[in-house]
Amino acid sequence: MQTLTMSLLNRLRQSALEATPAIRKVGLWMAAHPLHAISLTADEIADQARASQSAVNRFATHAGFAGFVELRAALAAELQDAQEPIAKLRQQADVQSSHPLASAQSGLLQAAGELDLQVLEQCAQRLLQARHVYTIGLGMSHYFAGFAASAFMPYVQDATHLSEGGGTEQILRRMSRLGKGDVVLAITVPRYSMDIVTLARFARERGATVVALTDAASSPLVGAADKVLLAPARHSVLSHSYVSVQAVIEALLERVVRLNPQAAAITTKLIDTVLPHLQVRVPGRD
Repeated sequence: MQTLTMSLLNRLRQSALEATPAIRKVGLWMAAHPLHAISLTADEIADQARASQSAVNRFATHAGFAGFVELRAALAAELQDAQEPIAKLRQQADVQSSHPLASAQSGLLQAAGELDLQVLEQCAQRLLQARHVYTIGLGMSHYFAGFAASAFMPYVQDATHLSEGGGTEQILRRMSRLGKGDVVLAITVPRYSMDIVTLARFARERGATVVALTDAASSPLVGAADKVLLAPARHSVLSHSYVSVQAVIEALLERVVRLNPQAAAITTKLIDTVLPHLQVRVPGRD
């Protein structure tokens, strides 16, 4: 999965591959250990990469920087989001006094306050009118995209989880029939997936409506979407939380169900189909 923080790392790898053997190992080591690299001096990186200090500086220049200090500063800025979970863990003494569900509660309250009900209604109507609904997410978002497809499936014309397996190539194969009248629900939260942004743009170029489910208006996915639903994802210890993502999916599902005039009949048929295969609890028995 490609993320937005990967651009500089890719640049370092490419520069290393194009470098002389003496400085190549410096670039490859820094690209492989970016969080470690930003905390070390040039001498320490030289020791780790089994190179000389001059090789570290030469690699920085080869990669397009004025020197090692500028390279390290650029890498630190690029990896700011990636460092956040580590910083949170170092503050555990303060966090331990809070309730374990405090971050989830805060996220849900923020999500409720930021949820645009008019946009939610418009998104639900688009899903109901869609020829086909596709959901997509990578990383942990993959599981929520799968949940969304499964939950929407009985109440829309058709629903497919695009990212169910096989990587980007298989996702693109599944998207080959995308077109006007289709809706894609794309999900990403920090650390954002550039692949999801690229795939959302691809879907939009083919005429599909793209609904973005992301954490903030500053998310890179927003620019690739027709409609945006926000689910704040901050957490006091973890890199991010998915509680609000799940809640917004359920809110969208509720609107879809309420707007579907056949919802009661669909739900009855669904229960009749599934119930015989479930263990039903008999009142009065353990």
